[in-house]
This record gives sequence, structure tokens and C-alpha cells, in this order.
Amino acid sequence: MHNLEDDLKRTLARQSAPDGFAERVMQRIDDAAKIAGATPRRRGTWRAIAAGLLLTAIAGGWAAQKAIERREGERARAEVLVALHIASSKVRTAQQHVFEIGSH
Repeated sequence: MHNLEDDLKRTLARQSAPDGFAERVMQRIDDAAKIAGATPRRRGTWRAIAAGLLLTAIAGGWAAQKAIERREGERARAEVLVALHIASSKVRTAQQHVFEIGSH
């Protein structure tokens, strides 16, 4: 039983990776990515571009909505000013008629 434990300890002992192991792993990752159609770096770049475009579209939509709201506010303001001008003119006309009636 003692030999079995020693064999297991020896087999499962931590060992340094062989020389060039990391390079071989990275090469296999790059090869797999090429087969899939893109390198990992290119996929990251495309994701960043897509995220940038999405944020630009959101910001552009928000700015367009604010511009529409501002234009609608300006148009409403202009309509209120026209209505006040018309009302003022009507009140002035009514005051003149009342003044003419009172002066007879």
C-alpha cells in the first residue's frame, strides 16, 4: 500500500510545463480561430466597434428626440404668443366699444 501512495504522489506532483508549451497553446488557439474565421484579437476589435456604433446610435437617437421636443416647444410658444396677440386685440376692440357706449 505504501508503494501505491508513493506512486500517486510522484505521478500527481506539480511539474513545470515543458519548454515552448505556452507558445504551442497560443498557436493552437490562433489556428482554431483562423478556422472559425477570425482571430481572437479581431473578434475583440469587432466587438469594440459594434459597441461604439451602438452607443453612437443611442446617443444620436437621444439627441434627435431632444431636438424634436425643443422644436415642438418653440412652436407651442409661438402659437401661444399669436393667441395672446389676438386676445389682446379683441380685448382692446371690446374696450373701445365699451368706451364709445359709455361716452354717449
